[in-house]
Amino acid sequence: MTLDHVLADLRGEAAVLRANGHKAQAETIERAVDRVAESCPDYLRWISLEDAIARSGRSAEWLRGRAAEWAPLGHAKREGRRWWFRAIVVPVKPIRAMERDRGRAA
Repeated sequence: MTLDHVLADLRGEAAVLRANGHKAQAETIERAVDRVAESCPDYLRWISLEDAIARSGRSAEWLRGRAAEWAPLGHAKREGRRWWFRAIVVPVKPIRAMERDRGRAA
């Protein structure tokens, strides 16, 4: 079970508590879930192959090659024909390269 699923299950439990009149307990769980989610945004955020290319400066082929390694760990997934990656595993290209790309685009 991944962190995404654990947090979703806890949100569901909070909703059940709220529906049964246990508002204070539901709010406590919701605050805890929010704190955990805020502590690891790049783990919880999925980015497309195109966004991963822009973020990393790597080729689609390179990223697809890594997907074979990352998928069993729960860090890459395929939905239909599209690849998605957890932001935490996609390298970030150096700041200079990003600035150069922005200059070219402008």
